[in-house]
Amino acid sequence: MKYLISPLFALFSINSLTAQIPGASAVATSYASEGTSLGANETIAYNGISLGNRVKLRGYVDFIFGYTDADGDGEVVDFGTDADLDFLLDFSPISAEIHFDTASGSGVDLEQAFGRYNFNQDLSITFGRQLTVLGFDADEAPGLYAVTPAYTIGGLTSSYVDGMRLNFNNGQFGLVLGLHDTYGFASKAEDNSSNTNSDLGKGVAIDIAASMMIIPGLEARLGFAYEDVEDIDDSISQVNTFVSYSGDSLTLALEYDNYNYFGDSLWDIMVMANYSFTDWVAGTLRYSYEDNEIGILEYESANRFTLALLFTVTSNLYFNFEYSHAQRDTHGGGEDDLNELYLEGLLTF
Repeated sequence: MKYLISPLFALFSINSLTAQIPGASAVATSYASEGTSLGANETIAYNGISLGNRVKLRGYVDFIFGYTDADGDGEVVDFGTDADLDFLLDFSPISAEIHFDTASGSGVDLEQAFGRYNFNQDLSITFGRQLTVLGFDADEAPGLYAVTPAYTIGGLTSSYVDGMRLNFNNGQFGLVLGLHDTYGFASKAEDNSSNTNSDLGKGVAIDIAASMMIIPGLEARLGFAYEDVEDIDDSISQVNTFVSYSGDSLTLALEYDNYNYFGDSLWDIMVMANYSFTDWVAGTLRYSYEDNEIGILEYESANRFTLALLFTVTSNLYFNFEYSHAQRDTHGGGEDDLNELYLEGLLTF
């Protein structure tokens, strides 16, 4: 998904859990809420519109109104619409997914297109263009616990990569081993700087992630990503870990990330609590802190507080509200306050 309303979420890339809360569409997995979803075959378990016995269609339309007020930059008002259309194919033991995405002012993008072969219920291999596997925040609006992701300096948005991945999931344990083209860590950093070195986007990357459902609802994950950048003789890496708890009405999460970017680091933490007051309204409180040594990014540190209210009108229609306040320090010793207000209408099918 592309967040039109905020260019701040633009450097590094991760994937995440899918939330099942008011304001977020519930996406089933092979083991549903009983176990970890990492490495599970989600294609055959997704809900959607049946187009015959072997094909399903699902998607969403996401409208966001954004208002931001930053010291020195003034007020910005923005409107954005994002739409997603996914085709899910099941020819067991072979399955496949094809995802298309479009946003205001842009064309149609091929987000994902991958096939999967299931050796058995627990073990599979996927190949093609697919989503990265590290981190807590979801990559698209239907899975977020607020309107925006948690981070603001470099941002933690999901990335789509071309390659292959070995997946294991038995409900209690999940394991993913991936080999693919670059995460785009380097090329995305280049987009935020004056560097025009074309070699930054070239190389080979791996990702390894493991998860464990400690007790029902309490999950721990640990992931590592490594990217070798050709012709520069250097590398970029990421370590991500989080612990989350999801009960009938309460969801809690604690996350830590650390990036090493050619010797410089960006690390961040996130704490979140979401509570469903009724079947149709939920609230989220979230805090994130980022500490950044990467000089091509403007800000050195940031504290961000978020309050979100999520309203379920029907099982397919949601209206969400978010207010966020961030205090940011620049590398040059300056500081500013950023106030953000978002209103969202989300339709899923």
